[in-house]
Amino acid sequence: MDINFQFRVMEKIDISLVYEIEIASHLHPWSEKNFIDCLEHHYWNYVLFEENVPSQIVGYCIVMPGVEELHLLNITIHPHFRRQKIALRVLSAIEKIGFTHHYLKMLLEVRRSNESAIKMYEKSGYLLIGSRKDYYPMGSNDVFLREDALVMEKILRKLNE
Repeated sequence: MDINFQFRVMEKIDISLVYEIEIASHLHPWSEKNFIDCLEHHYWNYVLFEENVPSQIVGYCIVMPGVEELHLLNITIHPHFRRQKIALRVLSAIEKIGFTHHYLKMLLEVRRSNESAIKMYEKSGYLLIGSRKDYYPMGSNDVFLREDALVMEKILRKLNE
């Protein structure tokens, strides 16, 4: 069953809940300071919540706008709410916002081992354009083990549109 969710701009008060989701979701989670830095830099920082339950954060999304492109930095859905195509719907909404603001493309990195995310991005029209060797740490216990990132891109509009 698909849940109905809404976006709202992430605020500093949301960081503790966002951080809990981050820890539960990633091998090498962002720190609370990473999220605060994104707020201070005025990236597109959104939390997602169930339509009638604003206190129930189901995920978040952080996008860094550039001159002609958007860079998806983090999109994470709470483990209890996965497999409901929420990330796919969030991605689509961000792309539409980018299109209306005349951005040409969206870029992202994804762990080479994250097959479900790669499939979702491919389904959304993202193409592999490169890789970044040893981009992601594998965990906090072993700083020497690292994993490659795949760099993917989706064209949102042509230059002359």
